[in-house]
Amino acid sequence: MFAKATKNLLTEIDTEGSLIPVSRLNDSDGLAPLALVIKRNRYWFWQQSKYLPSDFELNDVLVGDPINPVVVETDFLTYNSKVVDNKSGSAAAELGAGAVNVGGCGSRKLQSSFGNLKKEEVDIQKLLQDSRSRVLDLKHSLIQQTREMQGEVLTLVKERIITTQPCNITEDLQKGGTCTGMFGFNKTLKVSVNDKAKPFAEYDTNVSINIPPKTTIAYSVIELEVAHSGHYELCLLPNVKGGFEADGPVKVKQASTVSAAPVKTTNKLQKDLEGLQGQFAVLSKLPPSTRASLFQQISLLLQDSAAISKLEDALEDLCNGTQPDPRTLEKVPALKATLELVQKTTDTKPSGKQLKPSALTATHLLISSLDEMKASALFELKSCYSRTTLQALLHLVKNMTLNKKSSLKDPALAALTDEKVFKKITSLFASCNVTLLKEKDSLVTKISDPEDRSPLMLCIAVQGLASLAPPV
Repeated sequence: MFAKATKNLLTEIDTEGSLIPVSRLNDSDGLAPLALVIKRNRYWFWQQSKYLPSDFELNDVLVGDPINPVVVETDFLTYNSKVVDNKSGSAAAELGAGAVNVGGCGSRKLQSSFGNLKKEEVDIQKLLQDSRSRVLDLKHSLIQQTREMQGEVLTLVKERIITTQPCNITEDLQKGGTCTGMFGFNKTLKVSVNDKAKPFAEYDTNVSINIPPKTTIAYSVIELEVAHSGHYELCLLPNVKGGFEADGPVKVKQASTVSAAPVKTTNKLQKDLEGLQGQFAVLSKLPPSTRASLFQQISLLLQDSAAISKLEDALEDLCNGTQPDPRTLEKVPALKATLELVQKTTDTKPSGKQLKPSALTATHLLISSLDEMKASALFELKSCYSRTTLQALLHLVKNMTLNKKSSLKDPALAALTDEKVFKKITSLFASCNVTLLKEKDSLVTKISDPEDRSPLMLCIAVQGLASLAPPV
């Protein structure tokens, strides 16, 4: 709940900025100014970096006298928000010999108020002066372990956003609808200032947590460039990246993609997808029973974005040659079953980066795209979860990649003759920031922002799911 509340806040106020939402309330105390945070580069080229708070501050790994930072506190903003999202409809997922049918309606209500927020910001000029000729203790365990993990960078908290009064987060789970095989649900998340005022609305509450004053809800960092000697530099410009000095200049392992034969490209979306085609081929060549099982398990996970995120973390660990924490998988049967299925399908145990396409990397690619999608997009994708609709989607996204129109007379788009299906697909494209328009007997897709990753996530998700879907 806490992670949802902070992420929703930054979605409104800092979509493309430098602030990082705090995902765990337990991390808040450790995110004071000059706290050390590990930046981890991700597996796929389009994924944003992960930031892992540590238990240490700069002074804990510094040789000599401590640095006393100058921290300036200012008023940030007062945040209040109300969102009402009404949903209704049905979905059918064809899973091999069986099928899952869901019908229902409901609403998702989100009311948030963090009250008056303050910003604490480190005086960077003073920090630069204090850092001259200073040296890090390279024998410190945190430094040694970070150096050993390729692609990890030391960063310092340079600013944070904190609450100034008690807040309360409640989440309500409303079940309803008709179902064969699984159930539909609606969640209500409310964040409110804990004062004597009347609450926003009355709900049957499942879970409630209290947030105390001076809780960090977002922060930003500055990267460190560390030399062999232990001397460090602050990376002041966005294009200057930190890391540990190697045999030459500082080297940081970049997020990977899979190489492919050179192909002439006409747009960025097509170029980004070129190197991923081998992953989709791996999925389509899996045994029919394995494809059907994966297709079924993913259909269940589409109900729970938090479970998708946990599975993405576990698959990334496996791709990087480490074992995921089994405790994170026990509470969600579909999550655990999916991971076990992927591990059985993978012939060899991973050891470090896996550049060669495999069932593991291909499934990780698919789940990563779902993890990046908005909740509204996952809802719409779930309503399109049938093999005939997915084949129509596959035809549309391939033509979108090539900047081509799609003819409504094409047999591959036969499912779109159903007006309800067409509306679902239009809503799915819209939730991924793509406009789908009818022009006489053709369909045209328009992407407003070529730098937006949402259309790419849609293409990866559709191609991945279509590769698993049973043949039409």
